Amino acid sequence: MTEQYPALAPRDLLILATLAEQSCHGYGLIKQVEARQDSGITLDPANLYRVLRRMRKSEWVDEGVADQVSAGSTDKRRRVYTITKIGREVLEAELARLERLLQQARPALAGGRD
Repeated sequence: MTEQYPALAPRDLLILATLAEQSCHGYGLIKQVEARQDSGITLDPANLYRVLRRMRKSEWVDEGVADQVSAGSTDKRRRVYTITKIGREVLEAELARLERLLQQARPALAGGRD
């Protein structure tokens, strides 16, 4: 199963991980990724929406209109992104791939020279 999906860029991994936690609009995704301070990843809106279009085309995420934005106001322009079943599989496959890599690389540090 893990071999059928491509390795993800860190940005893509964090976007899918954020959406796995909760559906989110674009600005919210940018803020959530920035909140993961150790990631070193920053998203500009143009790049984010380009990635989200690609993910929609690959059926990793769905796009919908926000039912409610804050405090009962509605904004039909705000798009909300949700991870799909395929997107969740892609995320799980990438996490498994990274875990395998870490398991293979860690012994090098344990037996390495100073």
